[in-house]
Amino acid sequence: MNPAMTPAMSPAAVCDGGTLDCGGGLLIAIRRALTGIAVGEILEIRSQAPSVAIDLPAWCDLAGHPLEQVAHNGPTASYFVRRGR
Repeated sequence: MNPAMTPAMSPAAVCDGGTLDCGGGLLIAIRRALTGIAVGEILEIRSQAPSVAIDLPAWCDLAGHPLEQVAHNGPTASYFVRRGR
């Protein structure tokens, strides 16, 4: 994981989770969004839930999808995840 604060990446798709957290349905939405992009492409996951900052990196490690970058825009964080496998 290398969530550097560099200019935003260009995602193949966006999953806007709003206020959902990982235990409240966000992971289901992420899995669905990942099926729509090719291996190696980037999915941008937007979330306003503070717990996602802790839970999503752990899930990425377990699921084999590298977290490439994190960017913040007000109350919303964008997590750029590269689809693995």
